[in-house]
Amino acid sequence: MQDRTGTVAITRRLAAGRPSPQDLALTIARQTNRRLELRRIAALKAAAPEMTDAAAIRYLHESVIGPRFEGTVYRDATGTWEVLEVLFGDEALERGSHTTWLLVERNLFDNGRREHRFGWTANDRVIAQPAENNDDARVFAAEAAGALVANGLAGTAVSA
Repeated sequence: MQDRTGTVAITRRLAAGRPSPQDLALTIARQTNRRLELRRIAALKAAAPEMTDAAAIRYLHESVIGPRFEGTVYRDATGTWEVLEVLFGDEALERGSHTTWLLVERNLFDNGRREHRFGWTANDRVIAQPAENNDDARVFAAEAAGALVANGLAGTAVSA
């Protein structure tokens, strides 16, 4: 069995005491990428001292995360999702190893949950985004349901 990064297979080979050259190269690449990311975060915070680590990580990964903020409803190839949380830094590391950002989402049609780092693609579409000044989840759900009906995607009730 292998996950997207090959971590499971690497862990098994390391436990057996025989890392391959590919395993070593992947480990070095991960460490180098992390060092570069930490340098970029430090540079951003030096330029803007009021910036938090989470804001710096968000800035670095904006193009990959896309328009997904808490409360955003969007459609991708696997379903229609509501973003419950966007985690950065230590919070993301606690939930998923080797990550500096993580999305926590629920499927609007079957309430299934997922945590991931999938990048935003050209085929992904925002259905609804929360208003900046409104924190009522029911308003977001009603807005998303209205957008689904308008887009012909209705068929299952959406609730907050």
